[in-house]
Amino acid sequence: MKLTFDTLFSDPLIVKAVIDRTQAVQKDPIFWQRYLRFEETKSRTFKTYFGTQTGVKMGSIIGKDSKKPLRSRTSIGSGYGEVAPLGDKYQLDNDRLDMIRQLIDKFNAQNNLENINAIVDFIFDDYRQVALAPHKRMDKIVGDLRSTGKASVKVADNPRGIELIDITLPVVEYEIPVTYKASLITHIQSYIQGKKATMGTFSVMEMNQKTFNNKVKASDEFKSMYTQILGSSELLLAGGILTEKMANELLTGIGLPPIRIVEEYVEKADGTSVNTFADDRITLLQSDNLGKMKWHQPYEATDPVPGKAYTTLAGGQFISTQRTDEGRFIEYGCEWIPDFSAPNKILILDTSKLV
Repeated sequence: MKLTFDTLFSDPLIVKAVIDRTQAVQKDPIFWQRYLRFEETKSRTFKTYFGTQTGVKMGSIIGKDSKKPLRSRTSIGSGYGEVAPLGDKYQLDNDRLDMIRQLIDKFNAQNNLENINAIVDFIFDDYRQVALAPHKRMDKIVGDLRSTGKASVKVADNPRGIELIDITLPVVEYEIPVTYKASLITHIQSYIQGKKATMGTFSVMEMNQKTFNNKVKASDEFKSMYTQILGSSELLLAGGILTEKMANELLTGIGLPPIRIVEEYVEKADGTSVNTFADDRITLLQSDNLGKMKWHQPYEATDPVPGKAYTTLAGGQFISTQRTDEGRFIEYGCEWIPDFSAPNKILILDTSKLV
């Protein structure tokens, strides 16, 4: 087989092999997939439901000759969501193209597997960008929604893009008063207990490492409980080597859900990284199954542009390559938005006052 630029960037088997490799590498895990699953919507605008019931009411005991009592289903809130179009276009610079040409020439001269692997390794990062970029955007949005109940896209972190209308979920929020700084753990335990009747049982408490260190581990009450119940040395706490697992020994022992430290970093357009999970927030979830990632097939996928080579991925995402008189380009397109099925069962504790 004689390899050319066109076959390298348009042959479905070659393109798929490169994309498969980007998804197999664990360097860039997709965080949102822990909580949501893809679900197609045939319309860009869809109906979304809030407050789905998770509990089952106890059945009525009736007399043998009595009629059954009539029950009505509790109304659930509803609204409308709209998928957000995502897309970026990358141009391969001449230096990279020249290096690829040399690798192609070497492959054509020797025609062995080692040379084709060298080509795949070289163009790997170009496809990695277009394959994972929309997932990283959704990571940030889902992280914001889980930790604050709100998410937005601003021009500052979406250069040359647009501002997205703010998303606000009807989560349950509670700002812990500063008066409970000395009894943080007891207060959280008591507050969660009081919410069980309306919100059910929580399976996990999420927070980032900064919140864990500054608010939970630094709490005098936590230190006292840890040393009294588990008999560990104060040096363990003072030295900062207390782990998530060790803390959960105490918390689950007193009836609190286990902690999950969330360190999900995504890279912004300016090259800096940011944790998707907000500081000073403790989020309690009933389970990791929070809903769906709604996707809609982009128009371009149904009406391809002549001269472009297309590859389709999960969630209707497409990757295309094109050669024009301005250069060679790789781009992607998709239409996604998270749809939380029961946001009113998410409890977010705000610890910002506990300084």
